[in-house]
Amino acid sequence: MAKEWKNVSKTADGQEYVEPCILGSGPRSACKAVFFRNCHKSSGEQIVSLKIARQKKVGNQWITKEDKAITLKPEEIDKLIEYIQEYYTPLNIGMTEFIEADEDAAKLFTKVRDLGISDDEVVSKLIESGILTQNLTVAITAAERNNAVQEFEHAIDVERTESFWQNWFSQNKWVLGSDYLNILPERDIDTNDIADYLMRSIDGFLDVVEIKRPDLQFWAGPDSHGNYYPTAQLTAAISQCLNYLYRIELQSNSVEFMERVDGTKTVKPQCMLVYGRSDDWGEDKMRALRILNSAYHQLHIITYDQLLLRAKQLLGLSDPDDDEEDYDSLPF
Repeated sequence: MAKEWKNVSKTADGQEYVEPCILGSGPRSACKAVFFRNCHKSSGEQIVSLKIARQKKVGNQWITKEDKAITLKPEEIDKLIEYIQEYYTPLNIGMTEFIEADEDAAKLFTKVRDLGISDDEVVSKLIESGILTQNLTVAITAAERNNAVQEFEHAIDVERTESFWQNWFSQNKWVLGSDYLNILPERDIDTNDIADYLMRSIDGFLDVVEIKRPDLQFWAGPDSHGNYYPTAQLTAAISQCLNYLYRIELQSNSVEFMERVDGTKTVKPQCMLVYGRSDDWGEDKMRALRILNSAYHQLHIITYDQLLLRAKQLLGLSDPDDDEEDYDSLPF
């Protein structure tokens, strides 16, 4: 897995710093953090400090008020990291009582899962025996999902095969949304058509999820009227999804098909198509996707970045009301 090089920059007076992190931002205010390094005046020791500041937008300038900034020393940074690791996740998921699971306990839990026993069976037995509490199982799930989101965010920035994403979504079905109860073991619609996932929806009916790669180009254009339209690849993916829906409806009365899908009811199946990225889209492209989706009654197209944002919001890792801003003054 390729690593991204991180550079240390210098201010005009020689103070070293790394790229600031935008902790949160909106149209009129923002919060940033930056690590910087300088020499202690008396000892000459290199000291790393962390500055956190809240800025306010005045005209086109971002202004930091002195009473809205704080600088932490190394020992204070260590304490802050320790505090966040211990308390943030349990509080964020609403727990009122919790204990830490050490590394050995986590390994044991993984080995038990590898036995082929379902998560529900493992959790039920451990709760019955008093080894686990409901709060602890929630904490483990939250930690696993946080790790999954980090893996997802990294993977969409590098080149991955379609099979990688099919496997990833199989292990992290929750990212696709709460509309789906489970992934069915059967993928064959008929002898010629094999979907990525046949899903049982929350209302008990059969739906389809089709996964394409995030690096595929989404829009062609704009045309002479300023309108964006799907690329040939996206159009082909849409046609594939619509064909799956048509084939499923043809098979809906087939006894053999009903056996393959474990008796899941088939009435007007829906399809989610995961395709491409939207991290650099402006309002015009977002509007074009809204219009494109409105043209289909049984198909919904969603980008990887939209899935990522939804997963982050579900875990409390993102504020849906925040708008991103660019900053030119480094450090602040």
